[in-house]
Amino acid sequence: MTTVTFLGASGGVGTTTLAALSLHLLAAGSMPVPAVIAEDTTAFDQRSAIRRGSIPGHELVDGGRYDESKAAAALGRGYLVLVGAQSVHGVKTLELRLADVATRFGSGGQVRTVPVIASAFGRRRSSSHDVPVQMRLPYDRALAAGGSLSVALPRLGARTRSTLAQRWTPWLREVYASR
Repeated sequence: MTTVTFLGASGGVGTTTLAALSLHLLAAGSMPVPAVIAEDTTAFDQRSAIRRGSIPGHELVDGGRYDESKAAAALGRGYLVLVGAQSVHGVKTLELRLADVATRFGSGGQVRTVPVIASAFGRRRSSSHDVPVQMRLPYDRALAAGGSLSVALPRLGARTRSTLAQRWTPWLREVYASR
């Protein structure tokens, strides 16, 4: 069974967007689309606008905001994608959540935790280079506008497309193909 759970280090950091975007990337890459479990199914369905998968043993969880019980459930079932904002507060909160994972779950939890920084506001407001992350999702007007990703995807900027192709899609494929 492969489960990837997306949790935001705080609210409004792009967790649902990244989870829904991941579903689209898997479908576009001819990968099986996992079953989706969303804390807010209405928000996820509006953002995703893609038919949910039902591959036995594969799940994508949009779990909302981080808390220790959600992190424990995520790490007990698979991987935890921890999303933080590209801001002074966002980076600090991501660091605190990563420290909490290290304290509560040790090195076993750390290796299954995948930090991501999302730039939702169009300008860099902090240095996040001290935080080791799988991906730094750049600001993109198409994503920031909200709404259905089926409308946003064709309008993604070159930097966003490149980042997703080089840093995120290979990780998704590896995780979902490995089991």
